[in-house]
Amino acid sequence: MSDADLIKENEKVAHRVFRLYSRKVFLAPNNRHFHEQRINAALLMTEKEPLQGAVADFFYGCWFDIPYDVNNLFTRIKDRLYPDAQQGFRDCIDKKSYIQRNSMLATRWSVLVSPSLNEQKQRLRISSDDAKEIAKDITSELMQARASQDWGTIEQIENEFFAYCTARNDRLAFSLVWFSLGKRDWQFDKRWDNCQQHLDQTIRPSTTR
Repeated sequence: MSDADLIKENEKVAHRVFRLYSRKVFLAPNNRHFHEQRINAALLMTEKEPLQGAVADFFYGCWFDIPYDVNNLFTRIKDRLYPDAQQGFRDCIDKKSYIQRNSMLATRWSVLVSPSLNEQKQRLRISSDDAKEIAKDITSELMQARASQDWGTIEQIENEFFAYCTARNDRLAFSLVWFSLGKRDWQFDKRWDNCQQHLDQTIRPSTTR
């Protein structure tokens, strides 16, 4: 494998890990370990926006740690940030400002904070590309766990996926995983039905004019 191919493969792995911990951070916003693992994955990606988005989520979700225990982490990441973002995060560390739910430091990669004024729509908006990538990751993780007969991991992955789909109203990702696993003779239990029913109930009826 050439160096270019190796870099490309490492980037794909980093993206997959980043998405995994994005889901975990969304479900457990105050879990510092999840934030740090996500930031570590972002450092392996060539783009700067994922890192900035992950750091913005970290400063929002773990705001109580920021003024006291982030200098070592910030030293590792600061040179990968744009100068204005670096200064913005430094102001948070120095207690000159705090990350709000709508923040100029947020990026499209953020899951807890939003760069948009219409935060609720931004937070729940899922692009089809994102849903496809998430579905691919979940299907792969579940199939690997089944091959290892790791039933505890399967239940954990499923529960996290159900919570993610219902929290973000991601019907597309749920449907893609459902159909993909169905082709592989997956044993769907009542939890799958419950999640599907919940998603169906959140579909807004069209208004008549």
